[in-house]
Amino acid sequence: MIEAGAPGFEILAPPVGVSEGLALLQAPKGTITFFYYQDLGDAAAFYRDVIGLRSVMESDWCVIFDLNPGARLGLVNATAGSQRPILGRNKGAILSLQIDDVEACLERLKRQGLAPASACLAEGCAGRTREYKIQDPEGYTVEFFAWVDQQAAYST
Repeated sequence: MIEAGAPGFEILAPPVGVSEGLALLQAPKGTITFFYYQDLGDAAAFYRDVIGLRSVMESDWCVIFDLNPGARLGLVNATAGSQRPILGRNKGAILSLQIDDVEACLERLKRQGLAPASACLAEGCAGRTREYKIQDPEGYTVEFFAWVDQQAAYST
């Protein structure tokens, strides 16, 4: 077990209502969310060529894309890694991408045939966002959204 205050570890103040013994010892340097696929090649092509993400690592079992500094999306071959794909439409996870111009994004999705011509933005988060959702090749939901009021975005 790592001792609190050990070299290289910073002690973080616990969130309000959390006892000090439950606080993280080290601040995360970044995150990678992993989705699992039967056809890694199709999934990687979708996120690279359709969504426009930049890959930072590619192998026969995993492709990792940059989302922004400190946040990445990892795609894993169904036979590799510690998890397996969940069959069906409800994957239990959603990739939600905050973008500046959600209207332009929806128009691009329409031109690519990923959204019907009649598609409209929806209101989400109790009216706090404007959004549109699509499915990736194996059914994971990809949401594109923008806050209606950026300053009130994270307020309760």
